[in-house]
Amino acid sequence: MPITPQNILAHEWIGLHVKVQACPDRRLKGLLGIVRDETRNTLLIEARNRLVRVPKDNALFVATLPTGEIIPVQGPALKYRPEDRVKKGLAKW
Repeated sequence: MPITPQNILAHEWIGLHVKVQACPDRRLKGLLGIVRDETRNTLLIEARNRLVRVPKDNALFVATLPTGEIIPVQGPALKYRPEDRVKKGLAKW
């Protein structure tokens, strides 16, 4: 199933281009890169030839889908293990 704005919360984020639009840690704000790994509480983003772990809590991410669509997503909406979000599917979102 292709990733769309309607199923982005129930989809895998690894490989997506993301930007940290807002974050309590000012050093992370504006970070732009590719998601390389995801845990329940963090996204591991490859940016500027290094890996940066960004907490999902209190962050606003802007994801660019493969179709070019840009979708803002609140970090707390992603605060589940990736496999649990995929299992929940669209019915819960």
